[in-house]
Amino acid sequence: MLPLTASKSHLGQLVPAKNLQEISKTLRPDPLESQEELDAFYKKEIQQLRKVDSIGQIRLELEDALANQQNFKAFVMGHLGVGKTTEIFHLLLGMQDKIQPLRLSITEELNPGTLRYYDILLLILLRLVQAAGDPTIIGFQENDLRLLLDRVRDALARRWTRHLKVESNELGAGLEFPFLKFLGNIKLGSSREQGKEEHEVAFVTELVALLNDVIAECNRLLAKYKNGKQWLLVLDDFEKIGAAPSLIRELFISLRPIFEGLTAHLLVVIPIWLYNSEDSNIILPANFRSKPLRDIAVFDSNHVKDAEVLSALASVVTSRIDAGLFAEGVLDRCCIASGGNLRDLFTLIRDAMLSSRLRGVDVIAAEDLDEAIGSLREVYKGRLGSTGQDTNKATLEEKLTYLVSIYKRENKIVDVPNPIQYLLLAQRCVLYYNGEAWLGVHPLVIDLLIDFKKLDEGSPGGSR
Repeated sequence: MLPLTASKSHLGQLVPAKNLQEISKTLRPDPLESQEELDAFYKKEIQQLRKVDSIGQIRLELEDALANQQNFKAFVMGHLGVGKTTEIFHLLLGMQDKIQPLRLSITEELNPGTLRYYDILLLILLRLVQAAGDPTIIGFQENDLRLLLDRVRDALARRWTRHLKVESNELGAGLEFPFLKFLGNIKLGSSREQGKEEHEVAFVTELVALLNDVIAECNRLLAKYKNGKQWLLVLDDFEKIGAAPSLIRELFISLRPIFEGLTAHLLVVIPIWLYNSEDSNIILPANFRSKPLRDIAVFDSNHVKDAEVLSALASVVTSRIDAGLFAEGVLDRCCIASGGNLRDLFTLIRDAMLSSRLRGVDVIAAEDLDEAIGSLREVYKGRLGSTGQDTNKATLEEKLTYLVSIYKRENKIVDVPNPIQYLLLAQRCVLYYNGEAWLGVHPLVIDLLIDFKKLDEGSPGGSR
C-alpha cells in the first residue's frame, strides 16, 4: 500500500453524473480508497446509522495498543457491500501519523484454487520486506535493508525454494531480490501430491518465527525513520475468493494458532457468517477483538419504513448522481429494494440506467427499476436454492420456514446462531442489523416468500 495521501481515484469523475451516460463513471461498487474520493462521496451518516461505532472503537483500541506497546489484533466483519473497506481506509487515513498500513487483498494476491494457509504467511513476509525497501514509504538505509534481505533469503533458500518454484541461485544477492517472481509463483500455486504436504508443521513453525523476527525488525526501522510509527497488517477480501464456506472455515482453523502467535498489529476482514457460526469460538482466535459492521435496516423490526435510513441512502446516491435523473419515487424504491446494502443499491441503479438508455429516454423510470429489481430478485432466488460449493445441508423448505420465523420475530430465539442461519447469512438472504444486533430478511427475499405463499399477499417489508 502506497502512502495514503498518494492514492489516486479510480473513478471516472468526482462530481455527480448529469446524464445517464455519466452514471458508470461515478457509481461503481469499488470502495472509496483515496482522499479525493472520500472528499467527494463519503457520507458519515451511513456509519452513524449502525448505532454502534465499531470503527471508532478500533481507532481507540489501536491507539491504546500503540501507546502501551502491545499488539493490536481485531476482526472486522460484515456482508459484502456494507462498506468495510471504505470505513477501514477512512480510519487509516486519520491515523497515518501513527501507523503504516500494509493492505493485502487475498483475492488479488493469491489463487483460491491452490490456496494453503501458509501462502498467506509467505505473502505477508514478502510484501512486508518489499514495502520496507520502498523509498516512497520509508527510505531505509541500504545497510539496514541488506541485513533484512539476507535473513529472508537464507530462510527461503533452506526451506521454501520448492514451494516458490525457484532455485537457490535465483534468490539474488545484496539488494537484488526477485519479489515479482516469488509473488507470481505463490499466486499461480504449486502442484502438491495428495498426502505430501511437506511444508506444514515444522516448516510453518519456522516460517512463523521468521515472520515475527521480520515484523519486529521492520517496526524498529519504521519507528527509527518515521518518528515512532508502526506497521499495521490489513488482510482483506477473504469473502471474495469464491471458495466454499467450508474451505474458508478450514483455512481459518489452520490460521488460528498462527494469528494468535504473530507479534504484529493485525486487522483481518472476515465474512459475517464466519463470526456468526455456531463454532466461531474454535475458528477465531480468542486474543482478537471482534468488530461487526452491521447491515442497515430500511425497515424496522415491525416492517415500518425507516425514513432516516432511506434519506441517508438517497444522499449517498445524490452525491454521485443528479437527483433529476430519477423519476418521482424511483430513488426511494431503489433504496428500499437494496435492503440497505450499498452494493445492491448501486447494482439496481446501474441496471435500471441501462434499461433507460436502451429505451432511449433520459430519466430512470419505474419500469426500468422494475426490470432491475426483477433481475436482482432472481439472483436471491438462486441463492435460496443452493449453498454455493458446499453440500446442501438444508432443504429449501427448511430455509423458507426459518426465513418466515425471522420475518415474524415472534421469539428472539431466531437470532441465536444455527446451521440454517449460517447458510442464509452466507448467501445474504438474512441480514444482520444495527443497534441491538437483530436479524432480518432482505426485502427481495420477502418478495419471494410472498411469491412462494409463505407470507400473505401485501405483507410489508418487501420491495413492491
